[in-house]
Amino acid sequence: MISNNTAEIIPNRLYWISDRMPPSKKPNTFYFCTDYQYLYRSYSNDFGPLDLGKVFRYIIELNSILKDQKHQKSIIYHYTSNQPAKRANSALLIGCYQILVLGKTTDEACQPFEQLEAFIPYVDASFQPNNFHLYIEDCLKGFEKAVKLGWFSLDTFDLKNYESMSLIENGGLNWIIPNKLLAFICPANERTSKYPALTPELYTSLFKTLGITDVIRLNNKTYEAERFGRFGFNHTELYFLDGSIPNENIVSRFIDLVDKSQGGVAVHCKAGLGRTATLIGCYAMKNFGFTGLEFIGWARLCRPGSVLGPQQQFLCDRDDIFNGRVPKSLISDEEKFKGKFGDYGQSKRLIAKAGIMNASQSSRDFPKKGLMIKPASMKSILYRKK
Repeated sequence: MISNNTAEIIPNRLYWISDRMPPSKKPNTFYFCTDYQYLYRSYSNDFGPLDLGKVFRYIIELNSILKDQKHQKSIIYHYTSNQPAKRANSALLIGCYQILVLGKTTDEACQPFEQLEAFIPYVDASFQPNNFHLYIEDCLKGFEKAVKLGWFSLDTFDLKNYESMSLIENGGLNWIIPNKLLAFICPANERTSKYPALTPELYTSLFKTLGITDVIRLNNKTYEAERFGRFGFNHTELYFLDGSIPNENIVSRFIDLVDKSQGGVAVHCKAGLGRTATLIGCYAMKNFGFTGLEFIGWARLCRPGSVLGPQQQFLCDRDDIFNGRVPKSLISDEEKFKGKFGDYGQSKRLIAKAGIMNASQSSRDFPKKGLMIKPASMKSILYRKK
């Protein structure tokens, strides 16, 4: 009989369990815990979801445990504490495993958890509270859609490059839509110890390797566009305020620019998190059928901290706009104000707080496989309220 703190993932073989204390050892059982192995580096009150590098590591580790001859007759338990953030992130990991390895849909992956205690939802990385919540189900649906589109697989994901290039000093960049839209931090006019981002000249050779043909800047001018242009890159300005939402002209121009590009498009604002991910989200929703929630979940798996404050509800409202409906926006008056007038200094605070996805684990145990990424009811702990 399954206890009220246990979810059956593979009958008589794999279980997820959450409790205050680790389970006592029993014959023919094997317990493992990732609570302190895969850690999220927060900007503010955010605590997840864990990034694709950690998802990849977890899946490799779990596959290894299940295939290990000494565990062939054992029941495997993924144990997590009852600390809310750790419960949520561990359930996300095993949910991704079910989708990628077991071939389950998000609904099927969530079903084993339906009768368990509710999870806390994810929150954004901004420094002021808001009422927007992202549920584990949303992240899994975004992950499922990306897997079906061929954006993530064990064979094409390059862990070493993903973790390395996420670092500011190595580019601070991540593919959100592989081979089409790449998010990166604002290039430095001049590299310093305080701001070790690459200069435009240092990005050019990297971008040529990645197949980038266009660069779009969304923040204030901090370097001369010609520093990309002289190397053959198209450079476009689509400025809007830090922390704000784009107007319809900017959205339509962005989508048109990406559609007409001959290769990949590298997009940046100051931190490459809010404005950048918001416009990439508009493109993903229009061209690949993501909902706003699915895209936010996927974007944060790719690039933690993506989409901030009023930008979250803005993307959800795009669901209605792209489908010819009048959006029923739930945005608060305070968020409306920020959406129009921005959140001054937000990107600087993000950069100063945590950098961009600093890798906390070595990737030396994993061979190179390519270049980065290639071509509810309250009874349910994973489900958004219907």
